[in-house]
Amino acid sequence: MDAEERKAVISLLKKDEVRNIDMLNFMENYFVRSLERIGNSVLLRGMSDCQWVYISSPGERELKDVLERLTEDDRDFAAIEEWMLPLLIRGRALSWELSMMRLVLPEEVTFPKTPLSHITPLSPDDAEYMYEHSVYQAVTRPEYIRARIQGGPGAGIRDSGKLAAWLMTQDDGSIGVLHVLDEYRGRGYAYDLTVYLIARLREQARIPFVHIEETNTKSMNLALKIGFRKDRRIHWFKIKPENASADSGDYC
Repeated sequence: MDAEERKAVISLLKKDEVRNIDMLNFMENYFVRSLERIGNSVLLRGMSDCQWVYISSPGERELKDVLERLTEDDRDFAAIEEWMLPLLIRGRALSWELSMMRLVLPEEVTFPKTPLSHITPLSPDDAEYMYEHSVYQAVTRPEYIRARIQGGPGAGIRDSGKLAAWLMTQDDGSIGVLHVLDEYRGRGYAYDLTVYLIARLREQARIPFVHIEETNTKSMNLALKIGFRKDRRIHWFKIKPENASADSGDYC
């Protein structure tokens, strides 16, 4: 796809920017191996920590045309809308699946200016420490965390040099990887970090949004308190190879 065709695809996706926000941000941040337009649908393959497949489609009829373009190598899917799942996984086994609710912050939500001098940048050297404390070790790697710290924005709160809380953006531009060590909870660190990162994203003319598992009531309540609004449920998953006798357990 040449530059003009790519520009036309981006223009198409931006007609519903919130719906396609994951794909649009991924295209800015990472290498796109292939990009196809099928009617008003878009099929993207790109590499961050996995060889991800993104799909945007207005309905089932066009989605069926998109599925005809998929190959056996297309097994890692990102930010797939819930209505697409039955067609994508019909008759196929999954190695893993992660379901999230996307929440988006409206433009009219603002925050009073407060001192945030206790917030400091994250360092690539923090990646291993953050991974050790992650509840998502099955679906992430230290190398990915390091790359996202370098890609930014991200922020942390330290106590005598010790990283006590942190937050950064994912490969699709969403706010994520929020973690506060147990002994530092109840101090408002999660709120402070989120508001700080929202400001950084808005400075870059980006839409702040998050992905949260609906069973994660603490994070969900925090997001709703801040002003995020639920958009839609989306899914990440890996399809097992056909005739696979065993699965490696690797998320990619």
